[in-house]
Amino acid sequence: MTTMSGEQRMRRVLELLEDHYGSDCGPPEELRDPFRTLIGCVLSHRTREENSSRAAANLFEAADDPDAIIGMSPEELRGRIRCSGFYNQKARNIRAICLELNTRFEGRVPEDRGQLISLPGVGPKTADIVLSYAYGRPGIPVDVHVATVAKRLGLVGRRASQEETREQLEALCTPDRYGFLDHAFFKLGKEYCRTRGSRCGECPLDTVCDHQGLADDK
Repeated sequence: MTTMSGEQRMRRVLELLEDHYGSDCGPPEELRDPFRTLIGCVLSHRTREENSSRAAANLFEAADDPDAIIGMSPEELRGRIRCSGFYNQKARNIRAICLELNTRFEGRVPEDRGQLISLPGVGPKTADIVLSYAYGRPGIPVDVHVATVAKRLGLVGRRASQEETREQLEALCTPDRYGFLDHAFFKLGKEYCRTRGSRCGECPLDTVCDHQGLADDK
């Protein structure tokens, strides 16, 4: 395979993904509600998307701001998000987040990454999703799909941490491509570049990926 720089490989990867998924594969232009985005991310931890979406709908049907959630009984809060799994811990984190928002940020979700990460149960990926999807800040939220694709393509180091992966990916393309990269890598990871049972022979990136034919990552 022809040796390419990281920037050249990234450009080729994005071209192939755009050919496969179309240029509109990216976050919606309209911004999401910051509070719903934040709490929805907390509900999505360690569960399937359909379960977290159902839990969010159940919760926001009754309470969609910090005051309303704080005023909800612990039993009702747990019951409404039960389908998301790990609901006891998530309920504690959600209530603690709401208290922090009211105490420290006048009920608003902060627009600062460090302040977001300081909230209970909020990590870098959740902070980056809130900043990108709710506040329109350029960034690449790194989940398991994005990280797996990036490492198999050789765009980041095989042992790169979540933060290192984000920093290295963002250094390889311009901010206007962050949203497309995030969504395209996510889709590719779910459809082809799976951590188990990868479909390398059908992948649109087979010409630029050295992973084909290797055992899936352990």
